[in-house]
Amino acid sequence: MKIGTIEQAVSLYGFEQRFVDVDDYGVPEMFTELNELGIEKCELIGSMVFDQYPRPKASEIAAVLAAAEKYGITINSYGGYLDKGKITGRDATDADIMYDITADLMTARDLGAPFLRAGDIPPHLLAASAAMAERYGVRIGIEIHAPSKPSDERIQQMLAVMDDIDSPFMGMVPDFGCFIERPAQPALDRHIANGANPALLDYVIENRHAGLDEAGMQAKIAEMGGGEAEKWAISEMFGFLSFGPADIEGFKTLLHRTQYFHSKFYHVTEELTDPQIPVDKLLAAIVESGFEGVLLSEYEGHAFHLDDAHEQLERHLRLEQKILSSLVD
Repeated sequence: MKIGTIEQAVSLYGFEQRFVDVDDYGVPEMFTELNELGIEKCELIGSMVFDQYPRPKASEIAAVLAAAEKYGITINSYGGYLDKGKITGRDATDADIMYDITADLMTARDLGAPFLRAGDIPPHLLAASAAMAERYGVRIGIEIHAPSKPSDERIQQMLAVMDDIDSPFMGMVPDFGCFIERPAQPALDRHIANGANPALLDYVIENRHAGLDEAGMQAKIAEMGGGEAEKWAISEMFGFLSFGPADIEGFKTLLHRTQYFHSKFYHVTEELTDPQIPVDKLLAAIVESGFEGVLLSEYEGHAFHLDDAHEQLERHLRLEQKILSSLVD
């Protein structure tokens, strides 16, 4: 669905739980779900769906293309990775990194995907990567992912290099997970079910950025009577589910180099609200920038093992539609 200049799409990553747990659930079944959601474009993750990675077998690519044609799905972007620690005790060389980037570009090209979602390419290889991307006719977008924030020095330095290169084949894919302002309710429910005290969890949330590091928070909660359940919750809140004030102004600095967006989310309520991520502020900034392209819903709530990807994606798409419609009218 397209609203104004923005087209909604979905990352197949959100279906990972069922893909892993159900033997006869694969790419064709995911495409069926996209049909039911009214979505025509998707991001396909290579290491998730292909048996052979980073260069899948020709038969694997052909099977995806056949399913895409059958279900009317376009592969908007191909999700690749850079494994810099592939060999234990040996750091990846520049040649190793360029090999992986080239392999992912070749696969994206073979899938007909105009974009490659790439890993953390070192700044000194960005120009060479842009040139290689132009050779294959596939635009690279480096994902800006939590725990990074757009205003971080490292991200701003990368942006400066991209501005210097000034190639349409090298840009960014901002991930909305960078803007989580509080933990997702299913995550809190899981910790409470494991014995965590809700009042202590509330204390951690309220004081997450009040000066204590993880060790200090662990000690404080232990003094307040916390145990193992609270310990695991704190570890998540300082790691996988880290959160804090959303860096909206920093986000705006990336928009002119953005290829498309990962509209990451963990939980949308029945009332079509996202209590974790300020989607309204992010979408307002995108519309104001004049961006034309894809907004890719990426569900990561499968981490809570609720097998609710379809329901959650439907809610998230409707939430985006509601916000975007109010902004473009």
